[in-house]
Amino acid sequence: MLDELWSGLIRFTEQFVVPDWGALVGLLPVVLAVVVVLYLTWVVYRLATAGPTRRGVRRLPPVAPSGIHMPGPSFAPVLAAVGVFLLVFGMVAGGLWLWVGLVAVVITLLYWGREALRDYDHIPSVAGEHPAVGALPAPAGTPPAGVHMPPPSFRPLLVAVSMTLLVAGMVVGGWALWFGLIAVVLVLLGWLRDARHEYAATEAADRTGHLDLGGAPPWPKATFAAMAVIVAGALLLSSGILPNAGGGAVPSGGPAASDGGAGGGGGGASPAPSLPAADVVVVAENIAWLETSITVPAGRAFTIAFDNRDRGVPHDIVIKDAAGAELFRGDVVTGPAVVVYDVPAIPAGQHPFVCSIHPNMTGTVTAQ
Repeated sequence: MLDELWSGLIRFTEQFVVPDWGALVGLLPVVLAVVVVLYLTWVVYRLATAGPTRRGVRRLPPVAPSGIHMPGPSFAPVLAAVGVFLLVFGMVAGGLWLWVGLVAVVITLLYWGREALRDYDHIPSVAGEHPAVGALPAPAGTPPAGVHMPPPSFRPLLVAVSMTLLVAGMVVGGWALWFGLIAVVLVLLGWLRDARHEYAATEAADRTGHLDLGGAPPWPKATFAAMAVIVAGALLLSSGILPNAGGGAVPSGGPAASDGGAGGGGGGASPAPSLPAADVVVVAENIAWLETSITVPAGRAFTIAFDNRDRGVPHDIVIKDAAGAELFRGDVVTGPAVVVYDVPAIPAGQHPFVCSIHPNMTGTVTAQ
């Protein structure tokens, strides 16, 4: 029993020692769920210990000042978070779970909207009673005296775009991952600079009584240009047009390793000595197949020696039939590495094979 538990723990942790990006991306919903649960636990703790309090026999709930409308506690944000989690989980799991998540989000948002309308109807000025003090308009174009309002900012939008590039890099791997990380760092540094400038302006307002934050921000043209260059560079290096970090990595077999599978490598082909014995050899290099056409025996199982030479880039081999149904899917391999796939028998004819992570990597398997 203990041996099985220990082996399971080792299998789980080896994903992080030797990252399998496909498996790690699949764990994103679980990680998000853990973060949401921790955050909700922290919020519940803060609400349970929040002030202001009055000394006495027991803790008294805070009372809003006269004329100020404060909405009551609500479970709507918690329910909406659960609905969004179910939707994200459904997008990963697919099938019925996707519809369950979609229905959950719609129900929770309708509940939140109904609760907001009910809360709005209880505001004194809306209900036809005396005007609410808190609803008095602020001076045109400026916040009330003594109230600091941060200026509008493009930073949240830029952070969302950079996080999208980072997640895309986690899926594609290689240079795209590094460029996504660079985009996130650049945007966060810019946000930190804006926050520092805002804080300095607030400190100056304490001395001069005048808060000047510069008005509406200019369009972040330089940041957009830098992110466009990052995206273009990632596309060029990931597409194989330019050599990537793993492009020059050649196993000990050297060029001979690719010769074993060149020209189709029919049944009984002899791979180079550096590769394991297999019926055919397929080499991935510079985000492309060196063998775009291979020949295998029809009607019986065979083996493929898969040589991934792209350092830090994951690849796999998926064989499909003419209708697009999968006949075989190999494990994802992060290069440089060599594995042998045991492929079950496939029917005679020509079948496309592809890397599921890089759809531009296509080839043809001829079973005869």
